[in-house]
Amino acid sequence: METKDFSFQGKVYLGTRLAGGKPGVLRWVGDSPKCEVALSTESETRRESYSGKRLPSARLQKGSDAKVSMTLNWANADNLALGLYGKIITVAGGSVTAEVLPTGLVAGDVIALDRGGVSTLVITDSTASPVTATEGTHYALESANGGIVRIIDPASLVQPLKAAYQHTASRDVSMFTGKPPERYLLLDGINTLDNSPVKMRLYRLQFDPFSSIPLINEGFGTLELEGAALYDDEAALDDDFGGFGKIEQSTAVA
Repeated sequence: METKDFSFQGKVYLGTRLAGGKPGVLRWVGDSPKCEVALSTESETRRESYSGKRLPSARLQKGSDAKVSMTLNWANADNLALGLYGKIITVAGGSVTAEVLPTGLVAGDVIALDRGGVSTLVITDSTASPVTATEGTHYALESANGGIVRIIDPASLVQPLKAAYQHTASRDVSMFTGKPPERYLLLDGINTLDNSPVKMRLYRLQFDPFSSIPLINEGFGTLELEGAALYDDEAALDDDFGGFGKIEQSTAVA
């Protein structure tokens, strides 16, 4: 007997779209507790003018829309880039030499180095024979991960000061440096009531930027993504595909 009730769970994949509405390489977005599609139509209703009751006599369909809402629990670089319209820059671990610090530093000033994940920090001054600053006397490394340095007493040093250090690798995400991302969406899920498979496809999905990014919060942070399914005229050439997407319910593999 076919189950009527449902509660879906599964993995959401995003990827590139290939010709003909087919998916390219897909990437699992990680734990996604919400993935919803809201369908709507735009229409115009005509009312007759002969009965005295102005009753609806015809309805003209003007368009259809499919809005997508997703909650992402994982704030990795790939997920952040979706809502930041950004590029991912992979920076290898390495070393920095003679990074010039801001001038006019006084006791109590806090500065940020260009890179984080700092180790073996050495700060020197700008004399002909550079004087090496002493940690704990002239400066303090407030945060190695953040590359944050606090100036304690620079009076005996000639500015600008210069920093040399090792830094760890990182994946950096820029903001608004790319076009609105367009992805192919595939949900590989199950109905948890009977473990029957369900698959959802959206051939062209374009995301809006994040409305907010929870940088500091008391509990777990989430990324909220909104987007719209776009019409794929190549996929629509196949009557079984249609131009937006489809839901597949199949028999589980024995």
